[in-house]
Amino acid sequence: MDEKEFLREKQKLKEVCEKLETEEKSFENSLAKTSNNYDKESYVRAHLEYLGHKKLLDLKKIKKKPYFARVDFKAENEEKEKLYIGKLSVLDSNSQEPIIIDWRAPISNLYYDGRVGKSSYESPSGKVEGEISLKRQYFIENQVLEKYSDIDLKANDELLQVALEEKADDRLKNIVATIQGEQNSIIRADINKALIVQGVAGSGKTTIALHRIAYLIYNCDKEFDPEDFMIIAPNKFFLNYISNVLPDLGVENVKQYTFEDLAYEIIGKKLKISDSNEKLVTIVNKEFDEINNGDVETIINESKLKSSINFKKIVDRYLKQLEENYIPKKDFVLDNVRVMRYENINKLFVENYKDLDFQKRINEVKKHIFSKIKNNKDTIIETITAKRSLRIKNMLKDKTLTEEEKKEKRVEIFEETEDLLNKIYKDDLRVVDFYFNEIKKKDCLEYYKDFIENYIYNKLENKVIANYLVKNTMKNLSKNEVTFEDLAPIIYIHYRIYGTKIKSRLRHIIVDEAQDYGEFQFSVLKTILKSNSMTILGDIAQGVHSYRGIENWKKFIDIEFPEGDAIYTTLEKTYRTTRDIMYKANEVIDKLPEFEKQFIVKGEPVIDKKDSIHIIEKNNEEEIIYSCIQKVKEYLKSGYKSIAIIGKDMNECKRINKKLKGLDFEVKLIQSKDSEYHAGISIVPSYLAKGLEFDSVIIYNVNDENYKNNILDIKLLYVAITRAMSKLDIFFTGKKSEVLN
Repeated sequence: MDEKEFLREKQKLKEVCEKLETEEKSFENSLAKTSNNYDKESYVRAHLEYLGHKKLLDLKKIKKKPYFARVDFKAENEEKEKLYIGKLSVLDSNSQEPIIIDWRAPISNLYYDGRVGKSSYESPSGKVEGEISLKRQYFIENQVLEKYSDIDLKANDELLQVALEEKADDRLKNIVATIQGEQNSIIRADINKALIVQGVAGSGKTTIALHRIAYLIYNCDKEFDPEDFMIIAPNKFFLNYISNVLPDLGVENVKQYTFEDLAYEIIGKKLKISDSNEKLVTIVNKEFDEINNGDVETIINESKLKSSINFKKIVDRYLKQLEENYIPKKDFVLDNVRVMRYENINKLFVENYKDLDFQKRINEVKKHIFSKIKNNKDTIIETITAKRSLRIKNMLKDKTLTEEEKKEKRVEIFEETEDLLNKIYKDDLRVVDFYFNEIKKKDCLEYYKDFIENYIYNKLENKVIANYLVKNTMKNLSKNEVTFEDLAPIIYIHYRIYGTKIKSRLRHIIVDEAQDYGEFQFSVLKTILKSNSMTILGDIAQGVHSYRGIENWKKFIDIEFPEGDAIYTTLEKTYRTTRDIMYKANEVIDKLPEFEKQFIVKGEPVIDKKDSIHIIEKNNEEEIIYSCIQKVKEYLKSGYKSIAIIGKDMNECKRINKKLKGLDFEVKLIQSKDSEYHAGISIVPSYLAKGLEFDSVIIYNVNDENYKNNILDIKLLYVAITRAMSKLDIFFTGKKSEVLN
């Protein structure tokens, strides 16, 4: 660094911090005036107070580190600008000149993608050509400039390396300063097309997804509200993780669901959903489902079928049959006056309003019939009253009735038509309700039971799978329980018949860990969204639920986005693990058969640390436990905040947890039902570790009995290895798994 330039930058930082202090006081005064100038009940006052408090909160968020970069840019025929880039934009309240520019602003792309020299960026009004004369990064802590670094291409620069040295729980605090070129292009990609990202472990898929939301909301604020976005995450851990990150990016109120939560939201009722990891363990351990006579292959094939687009097509045929028989098979008649024929009513329901759910169709058909009644009101009333008069006249001639009985009968005849005539006189839409009340009301679970019990068997050629599917599903449904694979058809049936309980519109869906969702699940999401505006991030190498998920991106794109409305891209650099750890992970995943590897990208690590991985043989499990204890103590002493001991499955983890009880450090066993992770020392099954990262990882026993050379075990071991940031210890007893060789 140049000493004089460093002093100038220190002075600049001081001036910016003083301006931020002034802006903060200005907003506080403005808020006080707002409270005095408007009524307490005033909407304007409430809105201005909300905006003021939000701006104040934003200023407080950034005052310790106001900006992280500077770009000097001279647009053609314009004066040179010094652009200071930070997490949020700040304008001088007097001059309205920018003090700090938001990282999401179009001009900030000069920092992420531009090079010193000729450069350009896309503004809302078109392309701006010019020249970059300086790109600079700042190391600021608590309003103190520690140093700066001038850069050209922003690749493995100093700021990134510093960020990567941070512990797991500090990683995201300055992520906007270290976004890389390939990540930036994904964050700023076209919202109108589906974006599919195959990213290696540690490539930043989740953080990119969150920053993409922040970017889209900032740049499309006139078109989108945060509530228009939905994140689908694989488990509660992810939701807890992202709920802490989004507010720091200036984003709130984004819908955040697991697929299970989404099912609850759409159908409006809780479902008892069996733990999908139990099925995974059954498959991993090659256990048999003796109750339903299902072997592992049948269990896998049933799951594949339920998650497939073919299963959706069968559900569609069932719904078509339901649709054709939904309307009562009779004319609409008011007191023997035919208003509309069944054929015409059914045509409206089946054809005219076919793009609506059944319930909305009924409402539209009701309006249609009602308009017929209104248009012919006088004639209908005249006919009804004439028929009533005739009935009374005939009744009065009946010599078998006494005078008292005739009086009672007359009142009865009047009462029979009085309510109907009142509704017609008052143009009351309820006059048509009686016709549609004949439709038997079922909820989506009842329809699904009917579909499974009475429809699906004859539609499947493979009777072994058909038999298992019907027996297993009906057994679960009898206990009011469903599996993860049942959710898509249940949601779909409910959506097609009753619509959704989600109140606000949806404009964009982001799916993380997308490889664990099947074609039917994605088709449901597209149906709800009514567009292809999705960001889909996954890693085939981590597809431990491949029995129900995506194994081939090309096939997936061909099925879900056949019109070419999709962009496929890859993320190959990993910013989590060290070079040695990632190379070992690449060796493991390379053991997959060729047909599995065609869409897997091997990670290119950017962190180079020596002595980061050890593979150690032990004589027995007691020795492994002793070594785990020593390693944990060593890593705690070194300042590591998050340490994981990863077992193959929950049974192994419970054994480890039992043996580590009563030590002088606290250990947390992570289970499927848990929703929060607060660093510390964790024991976690391999399949629940997906999506998490730890400063150090110990993999418990990678011998040839525990991890066999098959697709699922390879992927589970790959997941376990790639959780480690700085240190990885792999223990084994007996013969080391050949997957590690």
